[in-house]
This record gives sequence, C-alpha cells and structure tokens, in this order.
Amino acid sequence: MNQTKTNRGNNGVAHLIFGLLLIASFFLSWVSWEGSPISGYSMPAGDFFATSGSKFGLDNPFPQFNFTLLIFWLIPLLAVISILVSFQKKKSFLFAAIASALSLSLVAVFVLFTNTLISLGVGKGLFAMLSPWIYVHAVAAIGFAFSANGGSVVKKLGWVIIGPVFAFASFMFIQQHLEKETFDDTANVKADYTVNADALIKEFLTNDTATNKKYLDKVLVVNGNASAVNVLPDSTSTIKFEDSSGSYAIFSLAKTEIENVKNIKSGDAISLKGVCSGSIFSEILGTTSISFKRATLNKK
Repeated sequence: MNQTKTNRGNNGVAHLIFGLLLIASFFLSWVSWEGSPISGYSMPAGDFFATSGSKFGLDNPFPQFNFTLLIFWLIPLLAVISILVSFQKKKSFLFAAIASALSLSLVAVFVLFTNTLISLGVGKGLFAMLSPWIYVHAVAAIGFAFSANGGSVVKKLGWVIIGPVFAFASFMFIQQHLEKETFDDTANVKADYTVNADALIKEFLTNDTATNKKYLDKVLVVNGNASAVNVLPDSTSTIKFEDSSGSYAIFSLAKTEIENVKNIKSGDAISLKGVCSGSIFSEILGTTSISFKRATLNKK
C-alpha cells in the first residue's frame, strides 16, 4: 500500500517536471534558419510560415487552412490541465496523451520542414540548425505521457507514436500532391484583378477575412516597386513588395524567370502576375504577409 502511494507520488513529481519542461520549451527556440530563431509556438502564432516565406520563399501551400494550426496552442493548455488533475489524484492520461501527441507531431513537422529548406540550400545541415530545446521538448513529451495517471503502457506508447507518424504521412502526402499538380502557364492566363501593391496590402490589413475570400486562388497582376529580390540556391526566386508597416506581398517565381529576375534591383518599378495563396498574420511582428505562387513577370 505504502509502496503504491510512493510510486504515485514519484509519478506525480515526474509528471510535474516533464510538464513544466514541455511548457517552457514550447516557448523557446527550436530551430535557427540562417539566424532566424523559430520557437515551437511560432507555428500557431503564424511566424513559422511568415519567416520561411519572407526569407526563403517557402510558404504554406494551403494557407486557407492556417486556422487549423491554432490547435497547437492546446499543448501548454493541456499540460497545465494535466498537471492540475494529477495533483488531485485523478486520471490525467487523456490530457497528457493529447498534449504529447501534438508536441511530437509538431517536432516532426519542424524537422521535416527544416530538412526541406536544407534541400534548397538553406543552412549547413539539419543538426546544425536544430536547437537543444527541440530535443528537450520531445523527451518531455514522451515523459509527460508515460508519467500520467491512468492508461496502460500500450495506450501511452500508441499516443506517443501516432503524432509523428501522422505528421510524417501528412507531410509526404502534401509533398507528393504538389509534385503532381499541373497548371496552365500563369503568363497565358487572364488576370482576375489588376491592383497596386500598396493598395493590395492595405486591403488585406483592413479586412483580411473578406480580402482572402476575394483573392484566394485568383490570378492577380500586381504593380509596384520591388522592395527585395531574392534568388534561391535552386534557381527559383522571390520578389517582395513591402509597405511602411512592414507588411508585404511576396511572389515565388519559377526557374524559367531566373535570368529576368537577375536584372531587377530593389526599388525598380515592376509588374508581376501570380496566383494568390492568401495572407498570414504574425502575432509577434504584428505584420501581414501575402503570398503568391506560380508567379511570372508581367509583360505590359
């Protein structure tokens, strides 16, 4: 009897420690993309894709589902609930299991996405870009699940495995979908709208919900002065229009445009045509990024 109470007490202490580590590491840097630190909470906060899109031209391929990323805020919330429930000597397994599955799936996404950036020439290697806190978070997630009250070892193991497996399967599915996707040449498609870059950004800042609904997956011609031109290692390139608030529209151009892009400098007046992928708001920076795919230099 006393031994059982002692074991439960030890589990409670371990659960508390793993839970606190899980919460703390969620808000610390997990990766560094060429000097840009990205934390676990950057995913639901909107800064994960905002940074990858603005710096490396690699945006969320399905920005219309950005709202689903808010689910990762459950990680610290469920961790707190599980700790409180555990102190009450009640079963905390389900809360801890969901928090752990979400945590490990998020870790898997960070690793897979960072590896994709490396294939584009960003960074010197996966392990060099990963921060110690991503490892701490992964270990804490596993320990948090196994130290929870209730649930068999098999169930706990299942929840620990399901997160990264689901993340890997989803990532591979999206990658294959994008590779198989075929489209008409943007240059030969009639534009749905022609707008000025500053006016477009202002429209998104005024009402992003209505503006996303209006422009999502539409072909736009956007005119303005380039604020940044970035040629990537794989010969793709990005051109950005930025306003005074720091919000911007970024266009990802195909390899076929590389020679023309090389002649463009920051400040040049240009016209671009692309398919709008929607906007992402960064809670940390307080700025909005609007991404365009399959972009081409527009011939006036």
